[in-house]
Amino acid sequence: MKKHTPDPREKFAKRFGYIWKSILIVLVLTATSVGIKSAFDRVGPINESQTVIGSAGAVNNAAYTGSAVASSDTSASTIPDAAESTAVTAASVQISSASASTSSAAAQTESAAAVQTESAKSDTLPVGKGGEAPDLSGYVVVLDPGHQLHANGTQEALGPDMSGTKDKCSSGTSGVSTGRQEYEVNLEIGLKMRDYLESLGCEVYMTRTTNDVDISNIDRANIALSHSPDVYIRLHCDGSTNSSSRGIGVFVADSGQYAGSVSDWGDLLGGCLAAATGANYRGCNAGSTYSGLNWAADIPSFLLEMGFMSNTADDELLSDPDYQQKICEGVADFVSQMPDISG
Repeated sequence: MKKHTPDPREKFAKRFGYIWKSILIVLVLTATSVGIKSAFDRVGPINESQTVIGSAGAVNNAAYTGSAVASSDTSASTIPDAAESTAVTAASVQISSASASTSSAAAQTESAAAVQTESAKSDTLPVGKGGEAPDLSGYVVVLDPGHQLHANGTQEALGPDMSGTKDKCSSGTSGVSTGRQEYEVNLEIGLKMRDYLESLGCEVYMTRTTNDVDISNIDRANIALSHSPDVYIRLHCDGSTNSSSRGIGVFVADSGQYAGSVSDWGDLLGGCLAAATGANYRGCNAGSTYSGLNWAADIPSFLLEMGFMSNTADDELLSDPDYQQKICEGVADFVSQMPDISG
């Protein structure tokens, strides 16, 4: 049989068919590779876009967004199970990380709040000289807010074994600016001072706690003596015809058991008040004209003039709560430096 010899046109067609098939195979392989890469790229951003910023809400939103993309994208069905597992694991890890970050932030916030609370507590503690509150545990103090609602002009002896008499309780002065009566201001400061000293551990007694009383200077001295205090302070405000006079003054008796020391202690009291308030200290004067001191000369007794109500600036300060607190702090500092006289 005669061997068939292919026509040139047949050879061309066959070669063209081989080339066409090869092109189709390359196109299919390329499309498949691109599809797989695209699918993995869609999963990859789950890890890259979900930046943990310490907010569980932001992380949950990112996880939700990633889930929505996967479910809405038809090409995601070509992603292998392992890839889906990797995406879910990555999201779980980030959510756990967000939870840990949130817990850490909460712990830091709680710690900061605790520090602020302690700071607030510290701010409310009474503070004395040098920024530290003195410990007055064991001290006994008697405070005598001077004067009263109604003056008593009945005369009483000036002092033990002394000639002369004096009003049982005089009327006191009044504020040139505030118009307040001295007995009101004295009691207001006295009650504040009592509370402050007690907060430091001091045992405090008052000669009066209201304005409507009738207590003579001898009565006040006897109340103080009955408690055998370490310190007896008579709280007063001064007055003068000279409106420019202002500042703190201390008066003591020039007789009695502590006559040799009480003037020095009076200077200590005035110095502590000046340091606490910034007011001018006018000095300590010893004399025999104060019946309330003469009758209490067997204990450390002081008449403290806290300022001049006849001076506009002093008068307004004496009714200012912050300034009143400074007076209390000065007295507390003074008490803490008094010697133990119980022995």
